[in-house]
Amino acid sequence: MYIVSVIVIVSLFLLSFIPHLYANKRNRKKKKTYSKDKDPKLVSVEIPEEKFSVVECMYEDKPSIVVVNSSLRGFKNKDVFSWTCSLSIEFKDLANKGMPTSKESNLVFDWFIQLDSAIKGDPKHPNALFLARETCDGFLNAYWQVHNPEPVNQYLQTIIQGEKYPREMEYKIEQDIQWKKVEWFLQDFSKVEKWEKKEMGEKEEQEEQKEQEEQNLLLKR
Repeated sequence: MYIVSVIVIVSLFLLSFIPHLYANKRNRKKKKTYSKDKDPKLVSVEIPEEKFSVVECMYEDKPSIVVVNSSLRGFKNKDVFSWTCSLSIEFKDLANKGMPTSKESNLVFDWFIQLDSAIKGDPKHPNALFLARETCDGFLNAYWQVHNPEPVNQYLQTIIQGEKYPREMEYKIEQDIQWKKVEWFLQDFSKVEKWEKKEMGEKEEQEEQKEQEEQNLLLKR
């Protein structure tokens, strides 16, 4: 469960790690053309300039620091970037309450810069949009919305198979046309004083689906 206690806090500790995220600044308001999944037609998409909010949360009594690309909050072409790439990196050297030491942060975030750049691809025509990253309970968790998952998967597989990583990592790429898996990051934190997030487990998802099916049957009758 997430409890947002401090809204949009700019931390000096974090500011040293987010300048690289402004690499696409010159591409703001420029439209790019993409083809939708299984659709030969090209779609003109406006790629917004990355804009970041830093949020401090609590997750199961552990501090969590989240950096969100808030410019994607009103993004209209979600179906063009319909794949969510979630990646977790395990910190090795920890300080208090699961947060990394300064030296560990430098090592991991320097590597993260390379990952972020490679996953997004061509800055002039990105294949992925950086959405958010969080530092919590010994892990760095990052999320991108991806247009074509194949090059991203191939790149990450090359890293894993070649053992070219300074820390243990794992990733998933899942189709999520409406960005439901990452919707928590897209809320307007400036309007929320206290926010709780509950992860929906497999059992709850099945119960919700069953309830929806029952409602559909009643409507048909």
